Amino acid sequence: IPEQTAGATVGWSGEGKMKPTGNPTFKNVTLTHAKIVGIVLLSDELIRFSNQKADGLVRDDLVAQIAGFIDQQFFDPTKAETQDSPASVLNGVTAITSTGVTADAYDKDLNALIAQLVNAGIDLEGACWAMGETRAMQLSGLRDPLGRTYFEGMALVGSRSLKGLPVLTSNTLADKIVLIVPSQILLADDSVVDFAVSTEATINMGTGQAPNLVNLFQNNLTAIRAERFIRWYKRRVNAAGYIKY
Repeated sequence: IPEQTAGATVGWSGEGKMKPTGNPTFKNVTLTHAKIVGIVLLSDELIRFSNQKADGLVRDDLVAQIAGFIDQQFFDPTKAETQDSPASVLNGVTAITSTGVTADAYDKDLNALIAQLVNAGIDLEGACWAMGETRAMQLSGLRDPLGRTYFEGMALVGSRSLKGLPVLTSNTLADKIVLIVPSQILLADDSVVDFAVSTEATINMGTGQAPNLVNLFQNNLTAIRAERFIRWYKRRVNAAGYIKY
């Protein structure tokens, strides 16, 4: 994927004068594939006789666990890039330290976070907030001295907005409020979880150094494997910022 590193040169030019010339510059960004995987073993008897069906419950749980893992990795500032996995969008970002949880303190910190992105030359068109559900509920309950809602748009439930930008919630963000510009994030995503089922494989329930091999056929077991291919990459370091509580 081409990523622009510098813009073209433009400027005023008088009649008969030489026009400014300067080409934009680009570099190549390669998004290699990365995947999140989980395998669960179930006994054939459990699948056959359980009500509700255990395999359906496990399938739903694998989807939920993968979604939660993506959120955690996406917003964990300590998550650096590796060959097999992307860095968090908050990796390498300087946090805004919270000044408190009063209405005025929230307002001050939110404005500081907005200024951090704007001063880095990031256009906030399409930007959104991300925070924990508990914090969103707390913001919705803040009132000014006249008893009016301090942050208009922060409803208790349903669609929310904060300072005119939409709000998304994730339980992995209990100690952060994040401001992110999705247009500044390159994303390669299948958008689905792929499932595979086997009753004849041999599964290593240990590690590469200390294997613990289990034969599914011999033990009347069924393995359910879930995979999701996804990788992201920030176009700019300040494509996202956060307040740390």
